[in-house]
Amino acid sequence: MDERQFVATMDHIVAALRERGYDPYAQLTGYVSENEPTYITSHRGARQLIATLDMERVKCFVKEMK
Repeated sequence: MDERQFVATMDHIVAALRERGYDPYAQLTGYVSENEPTYITSHRGARQLIATLDMERVKCFVKEMK
């Protein structure tokens, strides 16, 4: 997956979290620190999508969010 596809996937996940009323930064921080998929909503397939991504790339994305 190239960078453009990765960012588009993360944008989709962030949008799904916002739609459900969650703070995306807080939820993604919990996900990467505890490796716990339940921090990510299943709304719009977000939980399934994030499971396909490289954890190190997700960590870098979260660091850049702040």
